Order: sequence, then C-alpha cells, then structure tokens
Amino acid sequence: MAIKKYMVLNVITFALVVALIIFYVIPEWPEEIVISHGLFSVLVTFPLAWIGIVVAGWRVSILSGSGVTLRNGVAVQSVAQLVTLLIPSRLSEVAKPVGLNLVSALPFSRGFTVLAIERIFDAVFLAGLAFAAVAILTGQQRETVQSSGLVLAGIAVTGLLVIGVVLARPAILERLSDRMPAEWLRVQLEHVAGAVSRLASLRTTSVAIGLSAISWLAAYLIFVVFFFVLGTGGLTLGQVLVVFVASTLGLIISVAPGGLGTFEGAIALSLAAFGLPMATAIAMALLLRLCLVIPVIAIASWFLISGDLSLSRILARLRDWRGRNDRGE
Repeated sequence: MAIKKYMVLNVITFALVVALIIFYVIPEWPEEIVISHGLFSVLVTFPLAWIGIVVAGWRVSILSGSGVTLRNGVAVQSVAQLVTLLIPSRLSEVAKPVGLNLVSALPFSRGFTVLAIERIFDAVFLAGLAFAAVAILTGQQRETVQSSGLVLAGIAVTGLLVIGVVLARPAILERLSDRMPAEWLRVQLEHVAGAVSRLASLRTTSVAIGLSAISWLAAYLIFVVFFFVLGTGGLTLGQVLVVFVASTLGLIISVAPGGLGTFEGAIALSLAAFGLPMATAIAMALLLRLCLVIPVIAIASWFLISGDLSLSRILARLRDWRGRNDRGE
C-alpha cells in the first residue's frame, strides 16, 4: 500500500510539473533556445546515456559474480534506475538487490554488498570531480561544493578502509560469524564476505574501477555534448563540469523520486551563476532532464517487455521490505 501511495503522489507531482511547464515555462521559453534545436541536442546525447547504462550494468555483473550475466546486469541496472524515477530514493536503492535476486537468485545480503561497493567507488570519483569543480568556483558555491566533496571523500575513505581490512584479514568476518547467535546471521555474513572477496582479484577490481571511470565520463560527456550542440551560453569544459557536479549532488541529496526539483534547481542556479538568464537556465535544466530520463525508460521498458524482469514483482518485494523495515524486523 505504501508503494502505491508513493506512486500516486509521484503521478500527481508529475502532473503539476507538466502543468507548470505548459502554463509558465513554455510561454516564457527563451527565444535563444529553439525548441526543435533543443530537442535535437537531447537526442544526440542518447548514445552516451545508453553507453553509461550498459557500462554500469557490466559493473554490476562483474561485482556480483559469474551467476549474473552482462545482460542481467544491464537489465537490473536500467530497471533499478527506472524505479528511482517512480519512488523515493531511499526505498528505490533496494531495487537493485531485489532485481539481482529475481534474475539470478543472488542473496539479498550479497546484493546489498554489491550496491555498497558500487556506492563507495562512485563516492571516490564524485569526490574527485567535486574537488576539481572547487578550483573553478568562488564564493558560496565554492564552499558548498567543497563541503560536499569532503563528506564524499570521508565516505569513500571509510568504505575503502573497511574493504581493505576485510580483504587483508578475512578471518575477522569468520570469527564474527562464529559468534552470531543465529544461523541466518552467519549465512548473511558469509554472503557479505563472498561479495567483498571478489575484490581480492586484481583483474576484477581493475575492471570494476575502469568501468566506474567510463560510466562517470559518459555521464559528464552527456552534459558536454548537450551544451556544445545547443550552443547557448558559451560554457567552458570546466564550467560544464561544475554544472554536472552540482546536478549530481542535487540528485544525491533529494528525497523526491529521481531528484525531482533539486536536480533542475542545481543546474539552473549553476548556470545562472555563470551569467545565463534564469529563464534560459531553467529551459536547459528541463532539456537535460530529458537526456537522462528517456534512455532509462527506453532500455528498462525493453527488458520489462522481454520478460527479464517484472516491475510489479520488484515493487511487491519493495513493499514487503518496507513493511518489515517499518516493523523493525
């Protein structure tokens, strides 16, 4: 029931946003951005978005193990991103472990560990990008991005240290498992240890890090290509990086589905700080939203139609998980 309430709320929110665009944004659409040209700028970024999804799915399969094929990894990645657009980010994070369990019977604890490793790698790259953006910024924006970068760096360092300790001293988890009062807890720890132990392979770790780098590069290039083709604003590569980092931070801090509002707001404020009129900045933010949403919907829909995953089963599992979580089970 909770999932259905969230989805109804999201439909209402989406309708309000569409109404806002129709009655406010479109009549005030900046003359320097021809809508047809803007849509073409969105279209040319789709290959990069699809590459990013495939690469991220490949990373999922590498970290999960031989039981998860590349096809399954891409399916889980795209559908998990689609779920993020439908329900709040905190709950949607569970969609990836649920998807891995459905397509390959991967235990939930192992799926959550894969997700945690992904987030640690992403924190490393995003922290680096944030510090690179700090060098371009001044004033309040600089302090905000720098603070976010420090937080992300702290998360990344802590996560890497935990992984390093587990890999260097695997007996720690074994001793901890022996002290668990229930067999179920011992099994969960074994699954966690199994997921982390994959990083003991230099090849697996190198490939996972390389795929993470390619994924982040593809995401950044979406912004570069979009602004280059649109040709409005004359932004430098460094300024585009600032907009990209700000939008990504907007996605992270949001509790709304798909970073609704904070993503667009971060882009608009960043562009306005570089001297673009607010109307132009808002129009660009809305177009960039299409760059990210349409490819996800397209790929996820293909996998859902082909039968690799069932959205209803994922949402049902999320509903059950939320119910247990609310009851403290």
